[in-house]
Amino acid sequence: MYKVNSDKTYYIAVYESRNHALQMYQYLKNAHKGKFLIISTPCRIKAGCSYSIKFTSEEDIDLLIQESEKFNKKISGFYLIEKANGRSNYKKVVIT
Repeated sequence: MYKVNSDKTYYIAVYESRNHALQMYQYLKNAHKGKFLIISTPCRIKAGCSYSIKFTSEEDIDLLIQESEKFNKKISGFYLIEKANGRSNYKKVVIT
């Protein structure tokens, strides 16, 4: 089972649709066991009933981009989430 320490920094990939996030997660959990987790997208990032893929390594951003392009699933953004003092701070990751 995938475990992330909730008191540390992690990343999320936000997809354009809930279905795209679910489809990519199903693929990723088999192809890259233990690296990714599906979570509800924080409402401060995207309103509505949406899912994102959570991961801990910045290097996985390139992997997610490649895998998503292979299946024609559009990522609307990556975010760095830093937890401190019981609060979450969200920073959009700029892809160059």
